[in-house]
Amino acid sequence: MLYEHIVNIESLRCIELSELLEQSEDSLANMEKYLLKFRELKDILAKSSYPLRKQPLFRWHDRNSASWCFEEQRILNSLHAMLMSEAKKYFDKAEYSTAKNHLVRAVSVCKDMLQDWVKTPYIRGMPELQKPYILALLFRTMGTRCFNAHMNLTSPKVALMAYQYVELSNRLWKLGAIPEYENKLKAHYHHAVASTSEDFKEKISHSTEAVQIFDDATMLKDHEDLLQRNNSVHYETPEPVHVPLFSLEQACAYVFKVKGESKE
Repeated sequence: MLYEHIVNIESLRCIELSELLEQSEDSLANMEKYLLKFRELKDILAKSSYPLRKQPLFRWHDRNSASWCFEEQRILNSLHAMLMSEAKKYFDKAEYSTAKNHLVRAVSVCKDMLQDWVKTPYIRGMPELQKPYILALLFRTMGTRCFNAHMNLTSPKVALMAYQYVELSNRLWKLGAIPEYENKLKAHYHHAVASTSEDFKEKISHSTEAVQIFDDATMLKDHEDLLQRNNSVHYETPEPVHVPLFSLEQACAYVFKVKGESKE
């Protein structure tokens, strides 16, 4: 699609935007620049009385739309996916500080996606335009951000938040739920408590929970060490551990920094 064939003004800006659209999938920087320039043109058109040469036809998956908000949502969705992909590369290399930068931006992008759409059958057919889907994506992104922070500096509190966000994400959008990821984060929370607690009963209880729900060599080795100590020194009986969950209101209060804001 060529913006200069659609818009009657700002021809140089439109030509640049067409080029950015063509190159947007090549890199994260290109997608960020395309979003910036697209929003600039969108704002200019909103304040202008000039008619368009013709209606645009934006494409996303198998859908077409003349809505500029539709294209903005597509850009944001693509940008989020690219940010998460980049974050994972750095996370896998244990470069948590760099991964954090991408995850913080990904959370911000998710917030920008929370637009109001008239719930027509067309909109209902696209999960990416529905608030439960976007909130689920936002909470999963927040969970990953917390998990990254926990891996950088072991923190049971942050590990718990990572699990709580992903658990809520899975409840909000069950079609996109990732139970394996939820269990992984829950196990990491239990392991974090077992690794930092001064109370041996708490350590053995949380460690038992961790190895029961997630297969991890480090967790298993630490649990075997605890079992050996328990069988020779402490003789404690592990007990089930209650893990508190986030309500939608609690999660939104943390994410949006406004207590009780629920983004209905």
